[in-house]
Amino acid sequence: MKTRLTAVFCLMLIAAASMAQGKYAMKGTIRNADGQMIHLRHGEVNDSTLVKKGKFAFKGVMDKPYESAILYMGKLEGRMDEVKYVQFSLEPGKLTADIDADKFKKAVIHGGKTQEEDNALQAQMEEVNKQLEELNNAYRHAANAEEGEAIKAKMAPYSKQASELRDNFMNTHPDSYLTPQFLRYAMSRMNYQELKSIYDGLSDNVKRYGNCEDIVQEISALERVQQGKPAPDFTATDINGRKFTMSSLRGHVTIIDFWASWCVPCRKSNPHMLELYKKYRAKGLEMVYVSDDDRNEAAWKKAVEQDKLTGEGFHHVLRGLKLVDRKTHQYDKTNDISAKYAIHFLPTKYLIDQKGNIVCKVESDEQLERELEKLLGKAEYPFTIKGNVANAEGKEVTLYYGSMHKQDVIKTTVKDGQFTLSGVISSPYAGGSLLLGEYNPQTGGGDFIRVAIEPGTTTVDAPKGMLKGATVKGGKAQDDVNAYDAQLNPVMEEMNALEGQMKKAKTDKQRNALKAKMEVLREKYANISKQFYTSRGDSYLSPQLLMMDMGNMKYEEIKKIYNAFSERVRLYGDNKEIEDELEALAKIQPGATAPDFTANDINGRPFTFSSLKGKVVILDFWASWCVPCRKSNPHMKALYEKYHDKGLEMVYVSDDDRNEKAWKAAVEKDGLTGDGFHHVLRGLKQTATGFDKTNDISQKYAIHYLPTKYLIDREGNIVCKINEGEDQLLDQKLEELLK
Repeated sequence: MKTRLTAVFCLMLIAAASMAQGKYAMKGTIRNADGQMIHLRHGEVNDSTLVKKGKFAFKGVMDKPYESAILYMGKLEGRMDEVKYVQFSLEPGKLTADIDADKFKKAVIHGGKTQEEDNALQAQMEEVNKQLEELNNAYRHAANAEEGEAIKAKMAPYSKQASELRDNFMNTHPDSYLTPQFLRYAMSRMNYQELKSIYDGLSDNVKRYGNCEDIVQEISALERVQQGKPAPDFTATDINGRKFTMSSLRGHVTIIDFWASWCVPCRKSNPHMLELYKKYRAKGLEMVYVSDDDRNEAAWKKAVEQDKLTGEGFHHVLRGLKLVDRKTHQYDKTNDISAKYAIHFLPTKYLIDQKGNIVCKVESDEQLERELEKLLGKAEYPFTIKGNVANAEGKEVTLYYGSMHKQDVIKTTVKDGQFTLSGVISSPYAGGSLLLGEYNPQTGGGDFIRVAIEPGTTTVDAPKGMLKGATVKGGKAQDDVNAYDAQLNPVMEEMNALEGQMKKAKTDKQRNALKAKMEVLREKYANISKQFYTSRGDSYLSPQLLMMDMGNMKYEEIKKIYNAFSERVRLYGDNKEIEDELEALAKIQPGATAPDFTANDINGRPFTFSSLKGKVVILDFWASWCVPCRKSNPHMKALYEKYHDKGLEMVYVSDDDRNEKAWKAAVEKDGLTGDGFHHVLRGLKQTATGFDKTNDISQKYAIHYLPTKYLIDREGNIVCKINEGEDQLLDQKLEELLK
């Protein structure tokens, strides 16, 4: 009995083994290949045979019922479109192949259920594949990028049609080994539900033998990043060499952005991300940027700086993908953050809530803003100003607030000695001015007091019936204003008294003595301001005070002071003028390429600054009404006469946009004429709401005072800036360039 049971058990094992493997035999005809070797590769098997009289044959044993196989000649190296190969489905049984060695990929292979399914599908796709092949060939030989884009646009509908045919096959052939093969290529564009639905519908045999490992891994990865799931944690070294752990941000709303320095759509997305950061940073938003720049850290760091993705709430790490073997393109994904989040395309973003759970994979900017608002509320901050004013019944109270570029106005009246003003600001701070009564346009004066607009309630107590001298109490920003005014007011009172005395002075001696005292007070005033903005980097008042001084300061000094401001001040203070100034100054440092411009010259002809490349150029910012400019012109004319034959050109940019007649008269009177003189206006245009600086040449060169000159070398690079009274420096540099 025992012997019979053992025999039966052995027969069962043999039967199981025979189901898991089988013999195959391929007979083929091939033209234009006699005497050459043809190869068959499947799984770990790489077989070869000699082509004789246009025929070849392979036979072997498979350890499973299906393999994706390759027939090829030569080597499987280099560009695949240049390799002689054809891919087919190998199954136990008999197969035939008909091949032209010069058109290897058009081989006709029959045999086996899967291969016949593929043949039937390819017959449906014949016309689509033909069009795609022709367009692909045209794209490779496109004359320029524009032509290439036009060809890609033509390819799109054919690519879509091919995808639809394969998708239909996958949905209707759950028992085909082709379905997982197509699914592996399509899964990167599928969501979790689509991918899982198709995979779950596959037959057990296809799941077991259809090489589905990658699909299972993808489903697992996508499952980890579904809505409501904890965001996969990771630890990596950040851009500053410090350890960063994703879960350390729990308690904050976080955007995790997968990007790269070389990814054009990523870089185009960054300005909007920066806007969102500024909008919601005060409410706790954090930004995690995972870059696919592991092989080029320098480009990564440069892109971060260029796109201004800096600040306490930005966390930059590399994805962590390591190349193991360049020839076989093998990678170590042990620490690959992108793999944890199933990233296939850049940019891809996820929104994470305060509990560390995934809110959504971001599909659009609009969706992201909606979800952020749900998590953090609207990015707005209500404020109220309550005042008590004696003897001002019925008087109008006006609040002007906002930035230098956008002012909002709220008005009310004093009733029963009180007033209330309420509003909403889009950031945690705005500078404001409160006016009681009427504004005097002739003197530019009125009963004004400075107030800081910040969330919460600010109180104004004016028992003397005037805002000037009133007690204002509010938040931190108002405390800073009060502290500054407390230092400044005594100096202002002395200055006002001196001005009164100067008006009454009867002799030059008296006036000169008072002027000397006034200069001491002005210096004291300036020192108080500078001391404030250099020592109080967390005050919203500091940028306003720095802005007043920066016209006299060098780039490095402004940059150092501005960078010392706290993040909240840099994000929400009135900083645009400072940032514009720094951006302009960065472009005009010695060694930088001189900013180019095009404008109509004094004779109405187009003039482009870069057309003078190869010449040494003095770029002179001046005006007909500027006395120091006109005094400088004889020296400039002498330099022109001395060096023009050696290659000196003179470009004069005039601040006479509103008086072209005076401009032209000054040019003639000062003798600034000749082949090497080029005269243009700065290009500043006044509009109903201010000034249009789109074509303002002076702004490109950060001009605050006239005259200001720049010396440009033959390569078009800035040598130095020449301020008023620095003629000796200009003479020295010119001699070095033109000796």
